[in-house]
Amino acid sequence: MGILTQQHGAGVVEVTLDWPDILNAMGPEQARATRAALEAAFAREGVGAVILSANGKGFCAGGNLPAIVKLAEDGPDAVRKTIYGEFQALFRVIRSSPVPVITAVDGAAVGFGCDLALAGSATFIGERGWLRQGWNQVGLIPATGGAHYVAERGGAQAIWRMLAADRVDGATADAWGLGIACANARAAALEMADRIAALPLPPLKALTALSRIGDEKAHLAAALDYQAGFITHPDFAESAARMLRK
Repeated sequence: MGILTQQHGAGVVEVTLDWPDILNAMGPEQARATRAALEAAFAREGVGAVILSANGKGFCAGGNLPAIVKLAEDGPDAVRKTIYGEFQALFRVIRSSPVPVITAVDGAAVGFGCDLALAGSATFIGERGWLRQGWNQVGLIPATGGAHYVAERGGAQAIWRMLAADRVDGATADAWGLGIACANARAAALEMADRIAALPLPPLKALTALSRIGDEKAHLAAALDYQAGFITHPDFAESAARMLRK
């Protein structure tokens, strides 16, 4: 149990949470292991997409409460250090991924798990998958960026929709713009990842970076730099010649 990593073809790596006995709940140890596995996946040569999936009934049932209660005994400074250095560090790695991260939710994604499900580039929610904000039920807030991810996808109103909902299934998440409803999230994620990873890698990485730039002026400036480089590269002339021959 722990983390499983599997290569699919040349360009897709799947990282699977494998703590089914605790529904893949995240304490510092689990967050650290997940981060290390994702960093290793991003570093593999030729990888164009990474899938984050989970074994068992839960995608991620939230924070590992026993571990967090124990952490609280060490005081606020220790809590701040662990949140920043372990929990938020996992999300910084996902949010700075050089290629798309596709999450496959085929079980409960609650609190920390909900944040994890929404942190990547695309989220598939299967028939057995569902989201719940969860943090407030134990007197906490989504300190790993959940409110930001929800608003980024579904707008500010979606934060309060999530807060008021008991469970958000795939169809509802799809209607709110939070995820993509499907029968089986892992199968759908593998299909998307396979198609994405088949694309030329440099522009794919550029598009991944551009997708995170929300300011239009900054987005266009970065796009201009990327495009100037791509158009003047010999690969473009060859690609254009092939297209014209068709």
